[in-house]
Amino acid sequence: MKPVTLVTSRLVLDELLPSDRDLVVEYCRDPLFERFMLTPWPYQPEHADMFIEKVAPVGWATEREFTWAIRHDGEFLGVVGYREASRDIGYWLGGPHREHGYMSEAVTAVLDWVFASGRELVRWECVVGNAASMSVARKAGFRYTGERPSALGSRDGRPPLSWHAELAATDDRTPKVGWPRRE
Repeated sequence: MKPVTLVTSRLVLDELLPSDRDLVVEYCRDPLFERFMLTPWPYQPEHADMFIEKVAPVGWATEREFTWAIRHDGEFLGVVGYREASRDIGYWLGGPHREHGYMSEAVTAVLDWVFASGRELVRWECVVGNAASMSVARKAGFRYTGERPSALGSRDGRPPLSWHAELAATDDRTPKVGWPRRE
């Protein structure tokens, strides 16, 4: 499948470009990524090259993983993606672009696309303590399902303790109760 472009009132979600490399490296070197993300650490330019040139395009070509660059007025802000095998959504935003509602808008667009494509359920997880990611999932209407090890291994191979949630295509998108308190 060729990458699909999604457009919202403020954002364009499209494919990652080689010109995004320096910002991907800069954003993925944020100390929050070491604590809350499963990206390589310390993040190096070759990690961005692999992600932009191989991981994202192969994901689209094989229809296993769909990755979008998030752009506002042409500027690269971050990434949102959906993995077919685990039926989960993941996302990150560069530090200068947080707290503007961009991620909630991008996640909503991707969820709309996923459900319009016939999928019935989307899962979400984040490392315990990642209150910003939790806030986006809650606003998108996900239902919190508990705290347990991640489905993904961490840098040391052990799955970190994570918060989990899910959203069905038939669910309303209003925020649900029962989420952990923000740390």
